[in-house]
Amino acid sequence: MTIVGHILDVSAAVLAFFIVSCFLKGRLSAVQKLYLSSAAFLLVWLMAIIGMEHTKKVGIWQVLDAITCACSALLIMTILMISLIFTKNLVKVPRNYWLLYLLPALSSLIVFTNPLHHLFYRRFSIYASEVRFGPLFIISGLQYYIYSLFVLIIMIRFGLKSRVRRVWGQVGLFIGGLLVPLFTNLLATLKVVNLPISATPLAFLVTIICHGIAVYYFNFLNIKPAALENMVDNISEGYAILSADSCIIYSNTAFEEIFGDKYHMRINSYLNRIVEELEDRKKDVIYNLLNFFDVCKQSVNIISYEQAILCEEGKFYYSVELTPILVKHRLAGVLAMFRDVTKLKEEMRRKQQNLSRAMERERLISLGQMIGSISHNLKTPIMAVSGDVALLEDLVREYKDSIGDQDVTVEDHKEIADEMSGWLQRIKECCAYMSDIITTVKGMAANLSTSSEGEFTIDELIKRVQMFLKGKLGKNGCRLIVSNELPEGNVIHGDINNMVQVINNLIDNACDAMEGRGGEIKLRAFRTEHSICMMVRDQGCGIPNDVKEKLFRSMYTTKGTKGTGLGLYSSAEIIRARFGGKIWVEDNEDGGASFFVELPDEERG
Repeated sequence: MTIVGHILDVSAAVLAFFIVSCFLKGRLSAVQKLYLSSAAFLLVWLMAIIGMEHTKKVGIWQVLDAITCACSALLIMTILMISLIFTKNLVKVPRNYWLLYLLPALSSLIVFTNPLHHLFYRRFSIYASEVRFGPLFIISGLQYYIYSLFVLIIMIRFGLKSRVRRVWGQVGLFIGGLLVPLFTNLLATLKVVNLPISATPLAFLVTIICHGIAVYYFNFLNIKPAALENMVDNISEGYAILSADSCIIYSNTAFEEIFGDKYHMRINSYLNRIVEELEDRKKDVIYNLLNFFDVCKQSVNIISYEQAILCEEGKFYYSVELTPILVKHRLAGVLAMFRDVTKLKEEMRRKQQNLSRAMERERLISLGQMIGSISHNLKTPIMAVSGDVALLEDLVREYKDSIGDQDVTVEDHKEIADEMSGWLQRIKECCAYMSDIITTVKGMAANLSTSSEGEFTIDELIKRVQMFLKGKLGKNGCRLIVSNELPEGNVIHGDINNMVQVINNLIDNACDAMEGRGGEIKLRAFRTEHSICMMVRDQGCGIPNDVKEKLFRSMYTTKGTKGTGLGLYSSAEIIRARFGGKIWVEDNEDGGASFFVELPDEERG
């Protein structure tokens, strides 16, 4: 046997082994199937050449020669199909693409039936000098060069369009593999070199090797499935693909390491059979997967659950997500993704513990704030009661001194009694207000949503505010200017004591801002399109912008040790929670600040 014969035998054997091993791996993409088809066509071509080397019978030679012609035509067409699928990044071959095989199939049929019409060979012989070619031979040869040219153009255009160095290397590998048989055929056709009939298939062996490196080593012809696989790997530690009958048809390495040996969950194994082989303490993992697998199939929706797994290293938690896989609107299987959430659960547990500690600290802080708020809001009525008591003591002394005085008439006694009754009535109102304050604060601590609902007018509100702050205004040399622009009979829905607390806080702060120099404090009530507004305007020094952002936050004050930071905070909470409104502050152009309270006008909606 010649050296060429040995090369043909070895090449055919290696190629056959490669094709079989690739098919046994399974999970072939469209491009991989086409590539292995081209390798199969070359293998048949080589087998036909080997057969021609071992026989001299004209009839057998003619059949084997027809096989080589058919394989050549189908091989180059398959390479063209690979280039189209690759450059268009298609997952599967479109149906209309298969029509490209009509011409090669027809020419192959004509070659096999050549003795009936002599379109391919006018005269066939095993000796090249005696062969006379027909018209179809020329067309078939041109067909080969045209298809090869199309492949080169398609790949070069793709490389120019992508402008990526790595892609150019891949395209160069693909084109270089095709140029070897193309130049070999050109040399044979032009009779530049006298080559044997085995030269072309051996040249195509270089093509198959180059394209094989591209398909299986660089994997650029299978980029979309690889990208999807990498994506699933990134979002889950392990995953498995289950068929509709609960068979594991594929799983990644991470899944096999976690569940493969411990739970017998391997490729081509059925979940309902696996559970029978496992020990009882491990069966719950399979039972849960089976149960949620059935739910996913029936609902055709994504299903998630959590699975705890006991290992020698400890207890691990996995978040399992089952996603239905639909093919032409029919359920083909389920993708099960397992994500390790053990660290996440531990982190959540730590955060929960920290949150509990923080809530306890906040509870203690809130208790202190509430005590400070009660003190802050009871200070004014207590001072008012103290002042009223002092006045009553003066009246009592005056009354005692008047006993037996002939100049003091009955009317004078009545006037003193009426004045005492007035101050007592004011003391009763202050005590009622203090009682309401305590009740309100207690209610806020128990449930912010509860309140004693009612209705009140701005005039009633202003009357109470003036009574409680009369002493503070006089002490600081301030004068309250009231402007009520609301229509007569316009009422506000809510608890009047809550609103008194808010307006008192604002006017009290205005007095503090003007301490030592006095001035006017304006209280204005007016209506906008959909709301009722109240404004407290002072002539103080104003408020810096960085302080404005913090004013209504708990425990923030600009008064140093003289303030608690609770007045504006509690006022903002009352307006928001009790009245559904809002409170804010603006600087005045001529100095000082204006605090606004906006309430929804329910009468206007």
